[in-house]
Amino acid sequence: CLECSTIRYNPILCNKISRPLPLSINIKYTPKYYWEDNPLKYLLQNLDLRDMWNTLNNESEIQSENPWITLADKALKGAFKDTPVFTGLCEVMGNAIERKLRNKCKKNLKYSDEFTSFLVILGGFSSRALDLFRQNLEGRTIQSIRQLRRNSEDYLTNPDLCYENVARFKRLVDSIQYDGPVAAMTDNTKLKPRLRYSSTFGCIIGSVFSIEKTKINVYADIPNIINEIKNEKAIAKDVHAYMLQIPLPKFPPIVIALIPNKGDDNSKTISQLHKKLIQEIASQLGIHILSIGSDGAITEFQAQKSIIDIQTPQRLSIREPSLNIHFSCPIFDNIGPIVRVQDPKHAKKTARNAIVSGARLLTFGTSSARYDHLLTLINQHDSIMYKNDVIKLDKQDDAAAYRTFCSENLKQCLTHEFQVKEGMEGFTIYLFIMGEIVDCYLNRIISPIERIRMATTGYFFLHLWRFHIENLYQKYPNFISIKQNFLAEQSFAIFTSLCESMLLLVKAHRDYYPQIPFLPWLHGSESCEHFFGVARQINSDFDFAELIQMLPKI
Repeated sequence: CLECSTIRYNPILCNKISRPLPLSINIKYTPKYYWEDNPLKYLLQNLDLRDMWNTLNNESEIQSENPWITLADKALKGAFKDTPVFTGLCEVMGNAIERKLRNKCKKNLKYSDEFTSFLVILGGFSSRALDLFRQNLEGRTIQSIRQLRRNSEDYLTNPDLCYENVARFKRLVDSIQYDGPVAAMTDNTKLKPRLRYSSTFGCIIGSVFSIEKTKINVYADIPNIINEIKNEKAIAKDVHAYMLQIPLPKFPPIVIALIPNKGDDNSKTISQLHKKLIQEIASQLGIHILSIGSDGAITEFQAQKSIIDIQTPQRLSIREPSLNIHFSCPIFDNIGPIVRVQDPKHAKKTARNAIVSGARLLTFGTSSARYDHLLTLINQHDSIMYKNDVIKLDKQDDAAAYRTFCSENLKQCLTHEFQVKEGMEGFTIYLFIMGEIVDCYLNRIISPIERIRMATTGYFFLHLWRFHIENLYQKYPNFISIKQNFLAEQSFAIFTSLCESMLLLVKAHRDYYPQIPFLPWLHGSESCEHFFGVARQINSDFDFAELIQMLPKI
């Protein structure tokens, strides 16, 4: 067409096209914009605007970009929306500089909650690290952090199990308008034996005596009380933690008691704590405690049993006479049903240790579960277990227990045709059944009915296994017995209790808390384990006074 021919033979266009391209090292000098009719050309006569424009648009590798312009650009694009601690730091730095320019002090600076939490944790690890941080940036002083701890609801005014400590948890529950089940849990850990004076409580702490008995009124009371503690051999060697938790995600457990003891607490002492919480405190406050969790220690197990055996006007029951099933738990007024729960991860370690202990030969008909089966598995080229999971093992290793009973390890006991390998029949059955009992609590994607199937499978198998060993003992008393070829009595009680508790928990949720999600992995004593674990990270060998001081940090 005529228009195309005109463009094709336009001399100005032909001259521009015929110009050679600049070399690659010189192409950065080629203007990127046509300026003649651009109003920005007039504005850029201002030197400050020209510098900012050049900084934002100059992609030269020679000139480094201004970090503040880059930071502001990233912030405006939302790059730091998931880092609230850094955002809080920037806000504080900006406010501090503004006050400095106005010759004002930094008193009463506003700190975000996330940045304050970061400073509290940093100060918990090292006060010198906090001072170094404040010298180069901005932050709360250690005195300010201590004041926050004293005013915090996590600050224990009395380490004993008392009404006020449980009321703090009740205030949390009421603040979120929660009216569902609550998980209680207890655990014990070692302390460094040491007596110290606590200005908070006004007494000598670190003994098994009550606060009232070790109260210091005048200076002369100190040597008398210390001598009395030593004469009575009442210096605490252990501490018993009592915690309450809403069994839903992202709700932290609340410590309601830290009770020092000499490590010789019996089931009666622990059961008295349970009864005090349930019958005297929780019933008044209307806290619906659904479960009492422990790690399966014999004293705590017996204390749980004493609570379950309390006679109440109503009981939550599951009965099936034809199968010899009678599971029940008490229903307390203004609380609801209370179920005992053994920690499933501790149960998994117990099941693993039963194989490697060497004290018993776990027998299943013509097969058995033995230590050499684990040796065979770790020597396979595709084994998921490590050698230290079996050789020179740590019996309290949660990860090793997980690898022992996971599905991949069970699969290695099978052939390519999914048949059990010869000689591993009993070992495979043991891995499967114990894995099912624990997994009905820890699996997060299965339905309640599937949990019931897994729990009842384990319950019936354990009783049939015991019945089988007892029958063989009647025929061959010199070759086989419960003490040599079956689980220890306490282990058997823990596993059957786990199966029983699962059924009761499901029924309690269905009948009393149908609107609340059922999350069985939050019942047990794992939160207590994490509490002590974090405390050990801060101070590997703490005494009672140090544990009280660390509580707000944890």
